[in-house]
Amino acid sequence: MTAKNVIVQVVSTTISIKIVLLTLLLVTGCANSGVKSSPYQKDKELVVLAHGLGRSDWAMWRLEQRLEGANYRVCTLDYATIGESIDRVLTETSKQIDACLQNASKAHFVGHSLGGLVIRAYLQQNKDILTKQNVGEIVLMGTPNKGSELADYLSDSWLMKIGGEISSALVTGENSLGHNLEELDVNLGIIAGTKPSNLTREYFIGPNDGLVSVESTKLKSMSDFIKIEVTHTQMRYNLEVAEQTIHFLKHGEFKH
Repeated sequence: MTAKNVIVQVVSTTISIKIVLLTLLLVTGCANSGVKSSPYQKDKELVVLAHGLGRSDWAMWRLEQRLEGANYRVCTLDYATIGESIDRVLTETSKQIDACLQNASKAHFVGHSLGGLVIRAYLQQNKDILTKQNVGEIVLMGTPNKGSELADYLSDSWLMKIGGEISSALVTGENSLGHNLEELDVNLGIIAGTKPSNLTREYFIGPNDGLVSVESTKLKSMSDFIKIEVTHTQMRYNLEVAEQTIHFLKHGEFKH
């Protein structure tokens, strides 16, 4: 084998490894369809909690604990995403949210990453809920409302195709799931992470959390917006993120 062929093979292998690592960053995890709710108590307000791509309800355990510690009843969604169609994910999560809302005196919604799009889709498809149900505050954390530049980079890779239609819908532009959802008249708070990853830094122009740019999280209809120095994955466990989320649920605004 010539020196040139060795160099080509090394470069090719390096690129392949990087694509694998980036894909794992984007879609690592597993999920079992279901819903987990803390015991119903009439005097407690409900928080519907939705996880991101390739995750399960276990990914939200720390935030769930902190919300319960703030005297909320938490109903955590648990749905499969890898290899799934958009319709299947939204149909499954819609059923679970309907179950969560039974007997709820007041319901808030908190979504991380794809979970935020799930919440937006549900409220768009069930606008009557906004009038019939006492819907409170909505918090989206690291949600790719305008898509993810990293998903753009991976869009043609065979690994992304394994991720299925819902994974491909996280790209930017007109094919983005977030782009095709309406902006709703709700009290909406958005949290964006600003701690990038060395592995994905080159795929972003501006501030980002390693998977989603700060700009992509924004919506015109948002009531409040805050940036926190945290990575995309750390958001679920970060104390400041939890405290700001709880503050928004209680007061309708973040603590600036």
